[in-house]
Amino acid sequence: MARSRLWPAAAVLAVIGAAQGAESMSGRWAEDAAACAAFGAAKSPLVVSDTAIRWRDETCRTGRQYRTGDTLHLEAFCHGDAGERTIPVSLRLAGDRIVVNWARVLQGQLQRCR
Repeated sequence: MARSRLWPAAAVLAVIGAAQGAESMSGRWAEDAAACAAFGAAKSPLVVSDTAIRWRDETCRTGRQYRTGDTLHLEAFCHGDAGERTIPVSLRLAGDRIVVNWARVLQGQLQRCR
């Protein structure tokens, strides 16, 4: 039984590692340097980890993940002002920026916080 419960977690970690490739998408991302230090729904940076993603008023754990070309697609199980919901998220590295699609809407490009 324990082995069957560990398999999905191991598979997700393997997909994340493969999807990240040479460049990791993990970290903090924002519109500009000032937004990197901001806190609050409108200006919060996008925070990506291996198991979670947080942006604006949504805090999410990641579910299924897959890659098409250079884009990482995530199923995000989120809690926020709108209650609990599942949000499709797509992330694509573009040079030193990340292109974000949140709930199937292009949100633009963000830069990595330093």
